[in-house]
Amino acid sequence: SSSSSSSSPASSSSSSSVVRSILTEEVVADTTPAKSSESCCSSSSLTKRLFELADKQKGGSAAQGAGGTTSYQGLLFADWNWAKLRSPLPPKSPKKFVQVSSSSNAAAAATADDDDGDCYDVVVCGGTLGIFTATALLARDSSLKIAVLERGPLLGRDQDWNIARSELAALVELGIMAQQEIEECIELEFNPMRVGFKTSSDGSGFSTPVNDVLNIGISPKKLIATARKKFEDLGGTVLEKVSLSSILIPENYEGELDNTKKEKNTNNFAVLQCTDSQKQNLVLRSRLVVDAMGSGSPIAAQARGPKKPDGVCLVVGGSMATDQFKDLNSDGGDLIYTMNGAIEVPTLATDQQYPFPPSSPNYIQTPNKTSEIQLFWEAFPSSAGPSYRTTYMFAYMDTQQQRPSLQRLFQEYWRLLPEYQNLDHSIEELVDMGKITPKRFLYAVFPTYTDSPIQYPNNWHRLVSVGDASGIQSPLSFGGFGALLRHMPRIIPGIEDALAKDYLDHSSLKGLNPYLPNLASTWMMQTSMSAPVVSSSSSSSSSSSSSPSLSSSSLYDAMFPKPSLASSSEYEYLIPNILATTFEQMLLLDGGKGESLKPFLQDVVQPKGLLGGLLGVVVTCPSIVPKILQHVGPKPIIKWVGDVAAMVSYAAVNTFTNTNEAKNKVASWFKTEPVRFRARQALDAIKYGSGGDFNDH
Repeated sequence: SSSSSSSSPASSSSSSSVVRSILTEEVVADTTPAKSSESCCSSSSLTKRLFELADKQKGGSAAQGAGGTTSYQGLLFADWNWAKLRSPLPPKSPKKFVQVSSSSNAAAAATADDDDGDCYDVVVCGGTLGIFTATALLARDSSLKIAVLERGPLLGRDQDWNIARSELAALVELGIMAQQEIEECIELEFNPMRVGFKTSSDGSGFSTPVNDVLNIGISPKKLIATARKKFEDLGGTVLEKVSLSSILIPENYEGELDNTKKEKNTNNFAVLQCTDSQKQNLVLRSRLVVDAMGSGSPIAAQARGPKKPDGVCLVVGGSMATDQFKDLNSDGGDLIYTMNGAIEVPTLATDQQYPFPPSSPNYIQTPNKTSEIQLFWEAFPSSAGPSYRTTYMFAYMDTQQQRPSLQRLFQEYWRLLPEYQNLDHSIEELVDMGKITPKRFLYAVFPTYTDSPIQYPNNWHRLVSVGDASGIQSPLSFGGFGALLRHMPRIIPGIEDALAKDYLDHSSLKGLNPYLPNLASTWMMQTSMSAPVVSSSSSSSSSSSSSPSLSSSSLYDAMFPKPSLASSSEYEYLIPNILATTFEQMLLLDGGKGESLKPFLQDVVQPKGLLGGLLGVVVTCPSIVPKILQHVGPKPIIKWVGDVAAMVSYAAVNTFTNTNEAKNKVASWFKTEPVRFRARQALDAIKYGSGGDFNDH
């Protein structure tokens, strides 16, 4: 789970910058547990030392987009935004970035620049991952006029994205690049990856090696440069350092195929208001706008409205070198690993540093809170050299105020990293001895929603989202490059067909981001991996000060209380035990071959693996079932039952419609081409929604 790795229950290939509602950026952060103001100051000093060391390793233009920006100030802004998200105050309505305008308003905007050169078939907003979508579309139809907007320089970071080789096949299949070009972008390949969970304090537990999952380290710098060159060679336009300000969508959709007065009919395009690097206004017109701006997309924020995420995944970590790594096996890594049970982590007012002074009206006063969390780890070899390791620590949680800050989570990362990597000294001691070389550090807050993928309002025509902006990734993963590649063989032909037939209205385009029950069913898994905020100490205090009137949420929590994990020897290792038992049963379904487990680890959930694994848990370890039910609660279970029922139904239908020939035959049953178009999208959703696409990888 990192912004440098591909999607899986533990990993992702690129993080999405979430600057407006949630932040994703790279940074060096606090390094020692802050138990007092004095220790907090020490932590802050060590943070700056490490940042300066990491900053010396970087040079050149800073890549934006996936991966965020590298700055200590960015961490302060990230924690400020994360604190706002955790605030008990209701969230404010997001800015109206997309405006549905009358024809007269659209015409007025368009006349700001009447040059035909500013009218495109497709404008892709967000270039870091959007360049792959744009190149695929242009490779399939070179007559299209496509532009890519990027608010900074369109560059990939000097780091590794981790992904499976099989997932890279989509780049070749869609004509984005040749296999030899992919090989030139691959920096390292390694096996196996470990999946392991310690299930008790004595160190016992479950562990299994998994091959060919996130075992490729590929250079995003080379990959994006290669895709960009192909895109521009095909005639595409890259608009760098151009910020998108707003989008005007025509109120009434009207196609172009039968309209000979295209330039005069403002219903034929969306209008994009932009600002270039010289602060000059730039107006673009496009038949279709593709949102590839990630989880922090202002378009997605407006579509969701003033709603907090149903869950988040907090990630901290980075890449560094020390001579103490030399004895570690560089031929493999950790896909997902736990070495402890649930722990209590305080977020103290003295921990917090924000980009504003306490006297600022923007300053957030953070109360002292304590939260239980379950920490997960992953580790990868690094292309920077054999002495470097990339490690990440992450945790799933909700947005309650008690949840820890990113700065506090970094302190836990530095405290526990020596234990995880078997180092002889603390990180602070290694810095003092000059025996650690940091390359980059990362932090992120990834949002997840139960109502994903995102659905736009009915009058939002000529607009479609891809990648993290669409919410198409599993709530267990970090989305990014892997999630984008996984769905491109479905989405790219759909967009191509929509452009060719002029099916760019909302009703036609919404089928490109359909409900996928297999990914929706993983929501319960994320819930089971999240520790409750309540600890033995905080629960008693909260109960004594509780209000006599309960909200519906409070009433639900009172009726179905979750057990404290960290303060109970019975429940401390509950989450690792749930995962260990489930994964072990998935593994046993195929006699230990991992054929059912491997798709799950790559975000392709299939009925056999999910149901077989859970049935095995019930049969082999019935005593854990009541604890799971108590820990998860009835709401996620009821939703999960519906999602699984839909997934099984999808799988049954997909048995008969899995091939293109069968899909076209079913579509031919319908009389009109628009209905046939939607039928093909529905059949693709059935295939992907049941995990039937895994064999295509």
